[in-house]
Amino acid sequence: MVKRKADLDISKVYSHLSHRLLGDDSGYFFGKEANVNELLDLVTRTVAKGESNSLLILGPHGVGKSALVNKVLREASKQKSWSENAVIVKLNGFIAVDDKIALKDITKQLELENVVGNKVFGSFADHLTFLLTSLKSGDKDSKPIIFILEEFDTFCNHKNQSLLYNLFDIAQSRAVPICVIGVSCQIDVTELLEKRVKSRFSHRHLNMMHFKQFPEYLDFFKEFLILDKNCKIEDYQAWNKMVQRTFDTKEVQTFLESKLFMYDRSISMMKQFLYAGLVHMLSQGRQELSMDIFETSLQQVCASFSCQPLDLIIKDLSILEVCILIAVKHLSEIYDNEPFNFEMVYHEYVKFRRRRLTTLTEEKSVIFKCWENLMSLEFIVAKVGGERSRSQQLEYLLNISHLPAATLKKSVEKYPNCPTEVLQWLNSSTHN
Repeated sequence: MVKRKADLDISKVYSHLSHRLLGDDSGYFFGKEANVNELLDLVTRTVAKGESNSLLILGPHGVGKSALVNKVLREASKQKSWSENAVIVKLNGFIAVDDKIALKDITKQLELENVVGNKVFGSFADHLTFLLTSLKSGDKDSKPIIFILEEFDTFCNHKNQSLLYNLFDIAQSRAVPICVIGVSCQIDVTELLEKRVKSRFSHRHLNMMHFKQFPEYLDFFKEFLILDKNCKIEDYQAWNKMVQRTFDTKEVQTFLESKLFMYDRSISMMKQFLYAGLVHMLSQGRQELSMDIFETSLQQVCASFSCQPLDLIIKDLSILEVCILIAVKHLSEIYDNEPFNFEMVYHEYVKFRRRRLTTLTEEKSVIFKCWENLMSLEFIVAKVGGERSRSQQLEYLLNISHLPAATLKKSVEKYPNCPTEVLQWLNSSTHN
């Protein structure tokens, strides 16, 4: 008598794949071998041969930059010389908002002498002097240090770019083997570097882009769901065959190409879509993927995107503040994203107010108060390197906008009871 195979335990499949998509193993990375090999060679030479290097990994959001770094660090850690010698220091620009916080984090991770428990003692000047002395007193036999700077562009906003200058200077002087790896979604981030900092950077770049062709995109989709023999799930090959069979159907391919590939090609979107599908499968007790699961998954992902935190912030702004943001948008379009000051924005707002909506106030002090509120929310930020002199008024200080025009448009269109004139101004490039 032949025993019937037990049904696949979908809960175990979900548990394994959820870690890969959004959990502890969310840095799961495959493909892009050229990028992996280039970065792996760079850090290996730092650890094995004592070479100092610096490199920037650039690409749009969700393309897999951080996953690439984590993949390379995992591969490198398998080497005996790496596990015994290498020291990894990870900094995130959203957390280390100034050099003082960054230096404290570095001294903690390096476990230097001025660290007791979780506390770091000393002033900013003490931290910088101590760190530089510790690094520069070493030689090529010192332990190599790999610095990972996530959100590299935010470090360019730090006063005088002291941290970047000193890290690049040490790498260039080769006093101690260090490798500085910056990760940023801002393609022209090197233009934010001061001249003295730029001259010490090696100008190595590793560019990553979204998928250009659908077949490559589809292969990534399948790879995220394919199980290997290490998953410890019985009959995992049956799952793999089902995944292959599902993605080979013309209907599924057409759906993915028209509804996802043409809209958002990022890996992060791909992961959210697949995770939502797995959750739906588990809740329905289903054993196989199907078109209705993909359709439900897409609806859930789109629903999560329809209410962004930014929408809630803009919803709480006054109509004057919304008008200032629209004026900034128009100036950015007219002057090709060049920096602007309050006077330029005020002049743009007044032109709109006098032509289209005279019920709004024109009082400069009121408009400037709205301007200050937008600056506190960081919709508008001071230009890097644009330090204010003693005689310079705030109204003439150069600023840049951190709010993309497309995001502003979507958020303002959801603004409750927004005047028609404001919406028309938002969607036009002129006031006529």
